[in-house]
Amino acid sequence: MGFNIGDKSGSKPNSEINVTPLIDIMLVLLIIFMIAMPRMVHEMAMNLPSKTETKKKEDTDKPKQLMVAIYDDQRLALNREYLSKEDLSKRLTAEIKGREAKVIFVDAHPDVNYAYVVEIFDLVRDAGPDKVGLARIKDDGPSKPEEPGATQDATGGGAPE
Repeated sequence: MGFNIGDKSGSKPNSEINVTPLIDIMLVLLIIFMIAMPRMVHEMAMNLPSKTETKKKEDTDKPKQLMVAIYDDQRLALNREYLSKEDLSKRLTAEIKGREAKVIFVDAHPDVNYAYVVEIFDLVRDAGPDKVGLARIKDDGPSKPEEPGATQDATGGGAPE
């Protein structure tokens, strides 16, 4: 391969590359891949739903997300409703049970002690959500809920429309 045979006078090696074997190998590989590729495509894993399912209607009374707020005076609130630690734990466990998206967000005031925030974060995690997120909605901490009776008019009814 690559030598001139029979020429005794000045036999030099042939410096040209013989590309015929390379082309043969490339054609064989091309044919193999052309045969194997349709099988690979059909065996590709797809994550498709098995059937169309009707989505359950979420309760319109329930808020779409659960937000635990920790205020600068270390008061706690769930979706802008003040609660004690024990009540928060019970309420979170009850709220998280009937939900598809089991996510709870914790928003703490920047001046609250870090150890207290971690304690509440652990309490929230013990309620059983899939994910717990930290939220920072405002630089000056979470919005405080309105005090009871602040939205009632003189007749004792709800807020005027």
